[in-house]
Amino acid sequence: MNTPDRLQETGRAFEALMRLIRDLRSENGCPWDKKQTPQTFHPYILEEYHEMVHALNEGASADIADEMGDLLFLVLFVAYMFEQEGLTTLPEIMHGVVTKMVRRHPHVFGEAEVRNAQDVIDNWARIKASEENIQQRESMLDGIPRSLPALNRAQKLARRAAKTGFDWTRAEEVFAKIDEELAELRETVASGSPEHVREELGDLLFVITNAARHLEVNSEAALNETSDKFERRFRYIEAQLRAKGRPLDQATLEEMDALWDEAKALEKAAVRKRE
Repeated sequence: MNTPDRLQETGRAFEALMRLIRDLRSENGCPWDKKQTPQTFHPYILEEYHEMVHALNEGASADIADEMGDLLFLVLFVAYMFEQEGLTTLPEIMHGVVTKMVRRHPHVFGEAEVRNAQDVIDNWARIKASEENIQQRESMLDGIPRSLPALNRAQKLARRAAKTGFDWTRAEEVFAKIDEELAELRETVASGSPEHVREELGDLLFVITNAARHLEVNSEAALNETSDKFERRFRYIEAQLRAKGRPLDQATLEEMDALWDEAKALEKAAVRKRE
């Protein structure tokens, strides 16, 4: 609840954080922090973002708060660097986003009516398309950053292109394209051309992300979930071998496969128990 006391507490905490950033960037501040630029901070922001997402998935509130704090610090640090360069100010940044969010939520701050979440999404898209910075774009694909994770970027590019009708009509058509790209990859592997293998593998991955899009699945989230599953099962293999006093590098593939199947069965049993 945003009581006056809570708002004042938030304001004091925000000012303390900004004071810390100003001190770090001051003449007598930290040599490392002083030499940073918005460009050099890019990898740190990406890293902290992914650490925050990991904490959110794990669900530990203390870790979530810690990682959110790290990400907030970095974003405000970059904002202050822009302020130092005279390009903008923190109030301008905050007022700008408030204005934009109010404009894009006319059902909350205006008289527009919506029936469901899809109406909200449709309104958002129409309002965003009418904004000046969006209208100035030369391509439908402008505004999709290359720094996005590859699967996420692929889905966004294809989704934008699909708005023009450049798309498959059914998921089954994408499956056929997957078969085609897989066949081309096999042929390229057989030919022994490393450069073309990379290209064909990229084509296959791109089409798979389109299959995910047609199935309304976030490919990035799906792969992360599968990676989590792989990690859990492999850690189980390590733990079981360790309990037997058997070094991992001495275990046979058959032993590890059996333990993998065991981990898989235990996970399925746990799911059935929860259901």
